[in-house]
Amino acid sequence: MSNATPEHITHWLRSTKAASGTIVRGVRFADETFASDVDTKDFPALALEQAWRIVSDAFQVLSAQKLPPTRLSWVYEKAVLHCVRRGDGAIFGVFVTKKAADVDMNGLNRMLTEFLHMTGE
Repeated sequence: MSNATPEHITHWLRSTKAASGTIVRGVRFADETFASDVDTKDFPALALEQAWRIVSDAFQVLSAQKLPPTRLSWVYEKAVLHCVRRGDGAIFGVFVTKKAADVDMNGLNRMLTEFLHMTGE
C-alpha cells in the first residue's frame, strides 16, 4: 500500500483528472519535498508548501496524542482544504471551492481514496 515512489505519485497527481470544484492539489512527501498540479500567482508553490507543512504538523500532533486522523479538513473564507496521509508519510491535499454545490464530492473522495491505496504498480 505504501510502496509508490514520489515519481509515481507525482505522475498520478498530474495525470489524474481533478474533481469539479477543485482549485489546486498537492502532495508533501515524507522527505518534505512537494509537488502540485498547478503553480499560479493565486497559489504560489511556496505558499502551498507552507500550508502542507502545517498539515503535516497537525497529523503528527494528533497521532502523538493517540488520535490518528484518517482525514483532516480546514475551512477557509473561500475554500476548503481536504487532506489524507498515507502510511509512508506522504500527504495529499485538495483545495476545493467552499460552495458545496460546485464540488463533486464523489470525485473528491475517489481522488483521496486512490491516493491512499496507490501502489508502485
